[in-house]
Amino acid sequence: MSVQSTAPAASAVAGTDLAGVTVRDLPKALAFYRDTLGMQPSVVSERGAEFHLPDGTTFGIWQPEDGEFALGFSAMFAVGDAAESTKTIRQRGGEISDPFESPVCYMALSKDPEGNPVIVHQKKSKDEHRPAGQARTLTTIHGIDLAGYMVSDPQGAIAYYRDVLGLTPTDIDEDGRGAEFELADGSTFGVWMMPDKRQGGFVMFAVDSVRAKAAELRSRGVELSDVIETPNCLMAFGPDPEGNAVIIHQRKAHG
Repeated sequence: MSVQSTAPAASAVAGTDLAGVTVRDLPKALAFYRDTLGMQPSVVSERGAEFHLPDGTTFGIWQPEDGEFALGFSAMFAVGDAAESTKTIRQRGGEISDPFESPVCYMALSKDPEGNPVIVHQKKSKDEHRPAGQARTLTTIHGIDLAGYMVSDPQGAIAYYRDVLGLTPTDIDEDGRGAEFELADGSTFGVWMMPDKRQGGFVMFAVDSVRAKAAELRSRGVELSDVIETPNCLMAFGPDPEGNAVIIHQRKAHG
């Protein structure tokens, strides 16, 4: 009797390699995330920057050439083989570009039913830029608790990420407003419908104290919402210089 392997398929989404935004003004965006939010970039180039956070997640900013990419939020989903993942997505009815190569990765571009960018991403080598020994205070951004999209049709979005991209929902809102997908690398992706039908992407940056971080950011001139408390977390909302949604997020301890 043969034993079936439990190893994930090379086409399966294993995590989020990067969540980030494309911007019009890279120096201005870099100054905001580095100097105002206090995130230290580990890679900076003429076109962008990456922030490798202590929890293993990565946030990035990129200034595309005219017409190269749409401006706004995007998620790079990690796969073992971008070509195989492209084939699988097409077999499930999804539309996606042919994979193309950069100096550090292979990727293919798609969109979800709301028009949000979806990038299938295969790294060529292990990332060597993880921070070590970084001091942590109540206001240190130490990771990304959740990255996702605000959508107008949460059921359609859930169906796409579940049935086309192959993600398994781990938390579906009982009122049908959205869902979260916890991925194998420990990252979390989500879709959620806002009462005002707002669409686009968002990132929840993890801190140990939202109230302390909100006070710090307001002292630096950042406009933030009041701190909102839910049964699971505390959070405050504010835009970056490009208008992208930035959420400062503090998880409550379970148990």
